[in-house]
Amino acid sequence: MCAVAIEIEGRSGEALSRADLAWLHADEPTNHFIVTSLALFDKPLVAQRFKTMLSQRIGLHPRLRQVVTRPLNPLAAPRWTPAADFDLDAHIHRAALPGAGDTAALAAYIGDLVGRPLDVDRPLWECHIVDGPGSGGALITRFHHSLGDGQAMVRMLLSLTDDVATGWKRPLHGTRPAREHRPAAPPLPSLPQIPDVPLLARAGIDAVGTLARLTLLDPDPPTALRGGLTLVKRVAWSRPLSLAAVKDTARAAGTTVNDVIVSVIAGSLGSYLRKAGQDTRGLRIRAMVPVNMRAANDSAMAGNRFSLVYLELPLGVMDARERLMRVKIEMDRIKASKEPVVGWLLVQGLGLLPAPLEHIASAFYADKASLVLTNVIGPARRIYLAGSPIEQMTFWEPESGGLGLGISIYSYAGQVTIGVVSDRNLVAEPHEITEGVEKEFAELASA
Repeated sequence: MCAVAIEIEGRSGEALSRADLAWLHADEPTNHFIVTSLALFDKPLVAQRFKTMLSQRIGLHPRLRQVVTRPLNPLAAPRWTPAADFDLDAHIHRAALPGAGDTAALAAYIGDLVGRPLDVDRPLWECHIVDGPGSGGALITRFHHSLGDGQAMVRMLLSLTDDVATGWKRPLHGTRPAREHRPAAPPLPSLPQIPDVPLLARAGIDAVGTLARLTLLDPDPPTALRGGLTLVKRVAWSRPLSLAAVKDTARAAGTTVNDVIVSVIAGSLGSYLRKAGQDTRGLRIRAMVPVNMRAANDSAMAGNRFSLVYLELPLGVMDARERLMRVKIEMDRIKASKEPVVGWLLVQGLGLLPAPLEHIASAFYADKASLVLTNVIGPARRIYLAGSPIEQMTFWEPESGGLGLGISIYSYAGQVTIGVVSDRNLVAEPHEITEGVEKEFAELASA
């Protein structure tokens, strides 16, 4: 569990939201609730340039210099407060890979990091500049999920990058971004604006019915993707898929880009299980999927505003086109349902529970799924970090409630990368899944 310090007299700060608190408490020895990301460069990242740029721009992100403190009042919420003696160097590490420093060595290094907790006495993030892989090395970042969700972290990343190689020399100026978006209370409605009471009642009944249905779902079927967890993690990522090719495939089939990517992931998982000796005929498993709940005008670079829904994956469907259509139907069903709203209320409710009860509730709902599946849209153009061009990007989302497999979808500069993180006890070679994704997409595109 992620600990918090006792508040020092006289210090104050912004209170954690219920969602932030839920993810702060989600840490377990076998699953740390940390988002790990990877950037691969065309030319080496100069560490001193990176530190200079970060020192100039860190003020845009107060939480990068804050720790979580527990107020003396046991009924009060924990707060973000300035860290005493903050030292940027304590959060930036250097590493060189052994031997040839290839992709396998980098994946092993990242897997070791994923299995480690962050130091709770410091702000909950760290960076690792790695020499060796590819032509320009890599940067690995680790941010605790309580700092923010995927959308917030992408915005944070963009504030640290530039469109040109010399951009890092120009410190960003201007006012600090607003604190986490909290919509103002709406004005009292005039008589014509009063909503239809039967309509509201019907919506409430629908939401209660959705919650009951989700609560009564059976646990996901036993497969090699579920089981006991260890402290050892493994990661892999795919070769970039052409976003243009994915769009062409989606357009030809009358589906969306997400439908196509989710379909080929389902195909790869089904193939993986069949190779492991499991009969997948009729097999359907669920993925727990985060859904962005931010308003269109919410530009916050911190905080969590996402829901969780269950997405059914038709692993037993062998035909690529039929599988795609089934995924589309399921995705459309979720979009038209109350599940995203109900999932957001559940996340908020978890933040109200003491940590031990939260773990029990999280495990109860996680038992109805086999993996976490996350999709984040990154920059559409190539960007630079401290003067070095980023060639490829991906990330790995933390699992929750005892799940041991996570799959992430990240689009960047016209390409899509699939990342897989797993517990060694379940999927010892996650590259088999990413390679399967590449194969399944080629088959679907040709179909």
